[in-house]
Amino acid sequence: MSEDSKREFDEDKSIDESKNESGSNSSNSRNVWRIIRIALIIILIGVIGYESIGLYNDNKEYKEAENEYEEIEDSYVVFNTAKEEEQSLEYPDLQINHSSLKLINDAYIGWLYFPALDISYPVVKEEKVNQFLRVTFDGVPNTAGSIFMDVMSDENFRGMSDFVFGHNMRNGSMFGKLKKLYQSDEDLLKDNKYVYVYTEEFIFKYEIFAYYKTRVGSDSYALVTSEDEYDEFLDYIDAVNVYKESNDIDFSTYPSLLTLSTCAGQSGSGNRFVVHTAKVAAWKIG
Repeated sequence: MSEDSKREFDEDKSIDESKNESGSNSSNSRNVWRIIRIALIIILIGVIGYESIGLYNDNKEYKEAENEYEEIEDSYVVFNTAKEEEQSLEYPDLQINHSSLKLINDAYIGWLYFPALDISYPVVKEEKVNQFLRVTFDGVPNTAGSIFMDVMSDENFRGMSDFVFGHNMRNGSMFGKLKKLYQSDEDLLKDNKYVYVYTEEFIFKYEIFAYYKTRVGSDSYALVTSEDEYDEFLDYIDAVNVYKESNDIDFSTYPSLLTLSTCAGQSGSGNRFVVHTAKVAAWKIG
């Protein structure tokens, strides 16, 4: 074989080898991407399955808690609308078996009723932070938790500024309906802007004068123990309030304030929604 022929043969061989390597590399590359796609599909299916199981368990828990609170209300609370209309009472006539509720949970301090949003729950007073965050009134572990008053507030609802907390549940239970105040275009408080608290000795009537979104640790949760702090608190609320309806509340007498607080948005985001109310009337039971 001549040198020229040998050179051409070697070049052709080199080209063929290069083609084979290129084809092999292309095939290997396709195989790698095929494996990656399969792996991604498997991971995606796993994530969907995990989320579906989590959603199912969450909904199951929500329903269990909802059933518990409905049973409590049915067993220990009577809405006496006939007597209310007959006697022209200034408050909804709820006949509540406080003693039985106290036997179920000795942290029970009263019943909260918010007619405009159909929120009706027993309230417990925590002795340590987040004590009732994930425990129902019956003491059952559940993410729905309880409607509870914080450690620093007055369990008799007579503090200068008391706070009651509840979860913003997706199914609208607990304080889940509070979000309607900022999500709806309707004036849900037009006909009834009052919140009621029923204790063993008194019925308290609170008028809503402010609500807005805020953050954990904001001045919305300021401790108020003096008239100066009370005035500063009101100034702060006035600056951020989005509920602009007028009211006849005489704040110069420093009526007790009650704030309802819940999450706003995704859990863990630190976003909160608060509703501020002021005590405008009280009736002694018996």
